[in-house]
Amino acid sequence: MNPLIILSFVVALPVLLTLLFRVSGVFLFVSAVSGYLLMRYFGDDANLVLGMTLHGESTQMIAQFILLLFPVVVSLLVLKNTLPKSKILLHFPLFVGVGMMLAVFGLGVLGSEAQNQIINNQYGAMLNSSQDLIIGATASMALLIMWFTYRHKSDKKSKHKRHA
Repeated sequence: MNPLIILSFVVALPVLLTLLFRVSGVFLFVSAVSGYLLMRYFGDDANLVLGMTLHGESTQMIAQFILLLFPVVVSLLVLKNTLPKSKILLHFPLFVGVGMMLAVFGLGVLGSEAQNQIINNQYGAMLNSSQDLIIGATASMALLIMWFTYRHKSDKKSKHKRHA
């Protein structure tokens, strides 16, 4: 299968699933970053465990993809309906950013032949050259949405103020 199709699928699938399950983009972002950290720091251990049961050239890639995507999948299932319908449009750019961020993280996991096929493509080269921009913009969007939409209820102005 063409690696660019797989990469497009990795970008589009989280966007579609978050729209379907209505999971907050902030939770999705934290899950994607957690998956990346798990992949980075436990990838070798997972490769050893998976290598005991599966034998092949791609066990390391499979183990790292499992670690990357497991927190995202669990968050989609556990945190279903945590996003009100009225805020879907606000979170949509964050959904796309997280999907692109997962593609950036996944690009580093692919084998060198698959990476070269993607990078030699026009869109793959753009994705590869703008990794820092994608991650920084997505992190900034997640922080802004978190700061402006997840306030404590006592921070909101109410009609009845307590007098000391």
